[in-house]
Order: sequence, then C-alpha cells, then structure tokens
Amino acid sequence: MAIFLSGPAFSQKIVHDWENYVVSLNGKPVSINVDLGLASIAPVKEDSFVIILRVKMNQLDAKGMPTDAEAEVLLKMEDELVALLARQSGATLAGRFTQRGIREFYFYAPDTLGFRKGVNQSMQPFSDHEWLSQAKKDPKWENYFSVLYPGKLDKFRIESRRNLAELTRAGLIRQGLVMVEYFFEFQELESMKKFLSSPAMTGFEIISLPSKPEGDRKTYALILRKKVEPDYPWIESHLVPLYNAAAKNNGVFLGWQRVLK
Repeated sequence: MAIFLSGPAFSQKIVHDWENYVVSLNGKPVSINVDLGLASIAPVKEDSFVIILRVKMNQLDAKGMPTDAEAEVLLKMEDELVALLARQSGATLAGRFTQRGIREFYFYAPDTLGFRKGVNQSMQPFSDHEWLSQAKKDPKWENYFSVLYPGKLDKFRIESRRNLAELTRAGLIRQGLVMVEYFFEFQELESMKKFLSSPAMTGFEIISLPSKPEGDRKTYALILRKKVEPDYPWIESHLVPLYNAAAKNNGVFLGWQRVLK
C-alpha cells in the first residue's frame, strides 16, 4: 500500500517504499531495511539532523542475527521509537541495519531538541537491552546514502526481485522456459563488442545492435534475447554476472522483461 507523507519538513508528497536487503561484510551478513522512497526528496534541508540509536541484541543465532523471539522484541522497540521520536522531535525513520549482534536505527529530524527524552521513553520497556544514542548534523543525509541506501548492484538485485514477483503474480512466469529480453547501454562501440564476446553471452540472440550512438545521451543501446527459467536463484546465477560483465566494459545493464509475443 502506498503511504503519503506531507508536512512542514516535507514540502513534497512522497511514497514510502520500504525494502530489506542483505550484504556481506567480512564474511558476515548485514541486513539493511531502508525507506527507498526518501531518496526522491533527500537531503531534506529542514531535517538536517540524524538520530542514531545503537542497540545490543540479547538473543543471536550463529551468524550474529536476531533469533525469532529477539526479532519480535526489536520490532516492538522500533514501533515505540517511531511513535515517541515523532512526537518529541518530529523525527522520521529512514532505516536500520543489523549485524554482529547490533541493530542501529536511523532517524532524521529538524533539530536535536527532545530526542533524548523520546529515546529514553521508548527504551524504558526494554531495560534489559544495552543501548547508546546520538544526534548530529547531517545536512547531506550522508548516513542515509552511505549506510542504508543500496549501491547500484544491490539496487539492481532489488528491482529484479520486484520484477520477478510482479510477473509471477500476473501469471507470466511459469515452470519451463520463457523468452526474456535484456537491455544494456554502452558508452563506446568497442566496449559493447568486447562485452558481446565475453563467456557470459552464450545462447543469446541479438535483437538490436546499433552501429552508431543514439538519443540525447549518445550511447549504444543493446537488446538481447534468451529463453530461460526465471526464479530467485536465477537473479544471482544469471543476471548478476551479466551486470558485472557490462560494468567491466563501461556499460550498464538497465533491466529485463518477459517477452509476451
């Protein structure tokens, strides 16, 4: 469901767009939950302070992530923080990350007044958890973009998962092979040719192979086609190598779609 937010600090209406993704850091998983919708208006000049709450988790699995019981407690904690920090300091939750027994919550607020009171009240029911909080100037929303927001490859993974889920809901992805088109963009003709000669290109049909740059951006738009069986593991085994191969040759893997004809 789309949720719209407007107010003095948010002069534009935005659609909150929450997403969870996992990255690896030193061989350990890091789970990140972020409101992607904030990127459309960030940085918000009126909300130039970031409030960070670091909580030490009590019940962990072998990977340093919360157990089911701990995850339930943390969600209740988040609900309290969202309600009370919004009331005390007008703060908005931007996201959180979880790794190695720690969860950090990130809020953006117009100032630091009332943030300690809001955090203290929120954490009273969770006195068995150790925690630290701070608020600092972050006018460029660097914590949002560097800590929470996905990099280009992770954003591509998210978009591919969403595309696959939507096609599945629509009944357009079934067992067996289906035809998929792949869209790429390259800065130079030679880079595109080098990409096409890479091992990842096995089994592809070329649909569009421009000989000169096109459009306002003066780039080479390559379209390929292949029969595949799309599922979630296919994103990692098939799409990510294509993304990396394109990037290695100064190109961009723009996306893919199911061919309906």
